[in-house]
Amino acid sequence: MSNKDTYKRKHRYLDNQINTLEKHNSYNRALISDLKRKKVQLKHKHISKERNQARENKYNASEYRKRALSMTAWQTLSYVIYYTYVTQNKRTM
Repeated sequence: MSNKDTYKRKHRYLDNQINTLEKHNSYNRALISDLKRKKVQLKHKHISKERNQARENKYNASEYRKRALSMTAWQTLSYVIYYTYVTQNKRTM
């Protein structure tokens, strides 16, 4: 089960509890407000996890690009060195 499914399940559970208490037990406002607070905290926690995941993906992508570019630069440099070596040796032959 993915993290998103777990979040949705917990969120739905808290929502159902809040609705049930509001329908049948409206005098216990402290419990209802505690559940609502938990629901909001769960939402904030989920959002922060998504943001951290997005940051990690962005970091990984930029690192991948840097490495790919550096590898390309090294490949280009090695080709230039090889080409220079071959052309210089043809002239001397």
